[in-house]
Order: sequence, then structure tokens, then C-alpha cells
Amino acid sequence: MSEKHTLSRRDFLRLTAAAATGAVMAACAPAAPSVVEVQKEVPVEKVVVQTVEVEKVVEKAVKPAGALKISLWTPASQQEMWGETMYKMTDTFNKEHEGELYVEYVYTPTTAGTQMVEKLLTNIAAGTPPECAYFDRFIVPSWAAEGSLTDITEFAAQKGIKEDDYFPFAWAEATWKGRLYCLPFDTDDRAIYYNKDHFKEAGLDPDEKAFPTSVEEFDAMAEKLTIKEGPRFKRMGFIPWSGQGWIYSYGWTWDGHFYNPDTLEVTFNDPKIVAACEWLLSYADKYGMENVESFAQAFGGEAQQPMDAGLLSMEYNGDWMIAHHKRYKPDMNYGVVPMPWPEGGRAATWAGGWSWVIPAGAPNREAGWEFISYVGAPEQVHWYCKETAHIPTQTKYAADPVYTEDPHHKVFMDLLPIANCRPPLPVGNFLWNAQVEARDLIIHGQKTPKQAMDDITTEANKQMEKYL
Repeated sequence: MSEKHTLSRRDFLRLTAAAATGAVMAACAPAAPSVVEVQKEVPVEKVVVQTVEVEKVVEKAVKPAGALKISLWTPASQQEMWGETMYKMTDTFNKEHEGELYVEYVYTPTTAGTQMVEKLLTNIAAGTPPECAYFDRFIVPSWAAEGSLTDITEFAAQKGIKEDDYFPFAWAEATWKGRLYCLPFDTDDRAIYYNKDHFKEAGLDPDEKAFPTSVEEFDAMAEKLTIKEGPRFKRMGFIPWSGQGWIYSYGWTWDGHFYNPDTLEVTFNDPKIVAACEWLLSYADKYGMENVESFAQAFGGEAQQPMDAGLLSMEYNGDWMIAHHKRYKPDMNYGVVPMPWPEGGRAATWAGGWSWVIPAGAPNREAGWEFISYVGAPEQVHWYCKETAHIPTQTKYAADPVYTEDPHHKVFMDLLPIANCRPPLPVGNFLWNAQVEARDLIIHGQKTPKQAMDDITTEANKQMEKYL
């Protein structure tokens, strides 16, 4: 398991630059509103106050004499449900290892949603990283390829941890070139929410079983649900770039392939992905971007989310919105269904989530592994997910009936076995941000779908050359 960390200044600057665009990474949304709130851009003054408050809590927990002290860095504030629950897990671990090992819970706030990347990278480069960290899973291959994470393949093998224990998308994100660099933790996925009362008003059958699987019928429903007064929209049936409406979301629905897993070639210009982008553009052309953007100015957070406010009849979004709607619009009569698909497409979704890592150069890797293998064990993941309304990445406990008691959530659970993950490549950061930018350029008519996808493909494959 010995390894030498060689993070160059160039590597450091490249990863830091990629992380700096992390505000848009919040689309890898967690499965509960509390996590979404943590990922919002926070004023510096508030960050300082939160840091002080958490440090005070940590100071109350005194390290037992003789115990080896290690550090966990996490953006999960104890003021939020996920942080409070994670701290309880850490506290339980400390009690069970009293006199031997003590984990210091260090709340490390993100900077403008950057997943605490800059601070962690700084400490790795300086040779002073923590023993373990809570880490956004889709960027694991990027960091692993740069030598910034510890290879835990042998640790996992000794513990009997294997690929078959997890959903395929979670394991794919956790590995690079066949080696394991994190323990997958929680997850989420995405589907269509629709307002049943709006359907009734428009003369449409609100029953989930009657919902079409054809995207052409879906588009016709969206038009029928849309209400205008003169040039202004009072309500729109669907806006494909609202919520979790990314190029990734629809590219998979059109059965496109964003990369070749055998050659690691990026293939964003797959004709099916281009066709999905053309479908996105068709909504901008049909309804007029200026009119749609004027209408969308009424969208807000919390209770002013577009469906809660009655402004949208359908939206592509994640399972965490179930808890959101329960809090802000408990009387909303809605259904959840898979996104319809075109001829030649398929039922599809994609999943994100977090993980546990040991940063490269950690001083006590064995102790770090002792902790992350504890919190990453199926029983602990199951407990955390029940407490925070997340989904386990391990198939064993994801099959528990507790995750399907709510019929809305059952739809997301049923989709998990076919969930896709963002390309687990060292250029994953670049690809995420590039597809966000490309979507906006396309719907504003500044690039054609093919031009936008060709540009991403060319640049990504150029960047990939150093890793092949």
C-alpha cells in the first residue's frame, strides 16, 4: 500500500481552477433540502460564524488519554441534518474505540460551493492533509489521476469489500484504472414530477399509469398545460433546462454515450446526444427564450420553487424534492414518473452522491481506513440514509422496504438499477462545467448543438491525452 504523492504545482493549479467552478456542481444535488442549502454560496461572514460555532462543539469532546488522534474533514455542518447525523456516527465510533483511536470532526466549509477542494488541495500539497475526508464522488477519478487520493484497493480487499456490493454507477465513480480510491456512501437519482391538479384542469389523465412514455406525447402535454395571457406566460407545462435538466439528463434518455469505457475516448458528439440537444433547442425556439426567461424571473428558492409556486406543471428533478415539497407545499397533489423517451431512446436516469476518501500523504492511513470503513459499512450507511432521507449505494440495504414506503420515492428506487453516472474520467470536472455552458449557448442560439458537442469532444480528448 506504500505510495509517494507527487502533486506538482501545475496539477495543483489545474485542480484548483476546476474546483473554482464548483458553484454549478451543486447540480450533483444531495437527497435532502438541508444539503442543498449547505451547497448554496455563503457570505464570508456567515462561514466564519459557523466555523467558530462548530469548533466550540468539537472542543467539548476531549480526546481520551493515549488515543491516536486523526482528523475528518467534512462540509457537513452540525447545524444541518446531514452534519448532525454524521457527527453522531463519528461520536459513536470514538466511544467504541475509546483509548485507542479518536476522530476529530472538523467542519470545513465550502467556498462558494467548491466542495472544500482548494483547502484540501492546499494541505495535500503542503504534506499536511487529514486522514479522511467526505468527498463528492464524481470528482474522485479526477483527483485519483493526479495522485491526490490514497489507493485503498488492498484495504478494501482485506475487508471483503467488492464491486458486487454496490450499484454499478457508484463503483464506477469510485475507481480509476481498475483501482479503488473511495468508499461510496449515499446517492440519489432523477425523474419527472408533475402536478396532477394541473392535469385535471387541462383535461389530461393524472394517473401515473396513463403517463406517456413517448417524448412526442410528453411535448404535446407540456403545450396543453401551458397558459399564456398575451405574450406573457402564467404557467408553463415544462421547461427542459429547469431543475436537473442538463445535457447529461437527456443525452442518456436519447440513449447517447458520453464516453467509451474501453478506450476512455470522450464522445459528447454522439449523434444521439446531439439530437437530445436539438430537442432542448426546440423548446427555446417554440416558446421564445426571452419570454421564458422573463417568466422564470418569478422562480425562487424554498416555497418559491416553480412547482411549489404553481408556475410549472412538470419538472425533471431529483428525489430530494420529495422532502422539499413535503416541507413547502404539503398539499400539492403530484406524481412521479420516469422521463419519456424518443424512438430509439430508453428509460434512463442518473445518480450522484458522496463518498469517503483518504487524501494522499495522510500521516495515519491505517487509522483513516479504520474510520472510513466503519462509516462506509452497509449498516452505518443504512442508518445514515434513513435518518437523512438519502439512498444507500450498497444494494443490500437499498432493498429495504423503508425506501419504497412512499410511492413517490419508490419510482426513484426502481430506477436506481439503470442509473448512469457522469463519465468517471480525470476530465470529469471539465465535462460537467462544459455541458452546463454548452446547454446555455445552445438554447440562446449562440452555438448549434453539433458545434457545441464537437467543441467539448475535441477539448476533452485533448486533455485526456496525458492520462492515456
